[in-house]
Amino acid sequence: MRRLLLLPFTAFALSLVLWTAGLGAVQPEIPPIEVHQITDTLHMLGSGMETGGNIAVLVAESGVVLVDTKNEGYGPTILDLVRAITDKPVTMIINTHVHYDHSGANTEFPDTVQFVAHENIRRHWARTDCQPVPTNCDDFQGENRRYLPKTTFNDRLSLFAGTPDQIDLYYFGRGHTDGDTFVVFKDARTMHVGDMFLGKTLPFIDAENGNGGSAIEFGRTLTKVIDNIHDVDIIINGHWNTPLAWSDLVDYRGFYMDLYTQTRRSLDTGLSAEEAIAAYEKPAQYSEYSANKGAGPFTVDPIVNYIYRGI
Repeated sequence: MRRLLLLPFTAFALSLVLWTAGLGAVQPEIPPIEVHQITDTLHMLGSGMETGGNIAVLVAESGVVLVDTKNEGYGPTILDLVRAITDKPVTMIINTHVHYDHSGANTEFPDTVQFVAHENIRRHWARTDCQPVPTNCDDFQGENRRYLPKTTFNDRLSLFAGTPDQIDLYYFGRGHTDGDTFVVFKDARTMHVGDMFLGKTLPFIDAENGNGGSAIEFGRTLTKVIDNIHDVDIIINGHWNTPLAWSDLVDYRGFYMDLYTQTRRSLDTGLSAEEAIAAYEKPAQYSEYSANKGAGPFTVDPIVNYIYRGI
C-alpha cells in the first residue's frame, strides 16, 4: 500500500470553494492515489482529500464495477490502477451523487460502460442550464449525452442479485444532495456512503446550488441508513483517506445530530442564528471530529443558518 502526505481538510475545503467559484482546473501533475485492499475482490482507491471522492473497485465475474470516478483527468490513472488489480475491463460505473469530484472522469471511460445512478442524479446531469456549479452537468452536453446513466432507480436497486457480486443501492432521502446513494457490497459487508460521511468533519450541505441538500434532513437520512441497513462492517466514505468502521458512521450520525439538536434548542428559545453558532459546543466524545466556526463549507455556520432557514 502506498503512502503519501495528505493535505489538511482546510486545504481541501479551499479547493472546493475555488471549484465552486469556477476557478478550479486540473493541474498538469495530479496527486497520486492510494490503493486499499478490503477483500480479494474489493478495493478502495483513496487519497480522496486531494484527488476527488474515494472509489470502490469491485472485481465482479462479468467485469469491474467502479463506484465514483474522482475529478476530471483521473480516468487514465484509474484504469492503470484497475489493470494492476485485474485484467478485466471496467463494465459498470455507479455514482453516489451529482458532484464533479465524484463523477469528473465518467466521460473518460468507454461509452459502452453501464452507468448507474439515482434518478435525481441523472435529472441534474441532463439539464441544459448547468449553472450553478458544482454539478458535473457540463460533461454531459452534446455528444456526451450518451454518458448519461441509462440505469436509474428511485429508492432501491439490486445488481447481480443472488451472486457473490451482489450490490444493493439505497436512497433514503435528502442530505448532502437530493440523490445520495448508499452502495452495499453484500458479501464484503462493505458500504460506500459518498459524501453523506465524507470524513471526520461536518458535512458540506449543497443547499444553494439547486442540488437539493438539506441540513434538516441530513441527520434523519443517516438515521434511516443505520436503522435499515444491516450486516455492514466497513465504510468507504467520501474523502477520508482510509476505510472506516460501521461504528464510525454511527458516531458521525451522533456528532451531526448533536449540532442539530443544539441548534433547534437555540431556535426554540429565541436566539438568533449568530447566537446559536456562538452557543454551540462540541461534546468531548466527538473530539476526533472537526467542528470549526466561520465561513466555509465544512463549518458550523452554514449548517446552523440552513436549519434556521428551514432548509
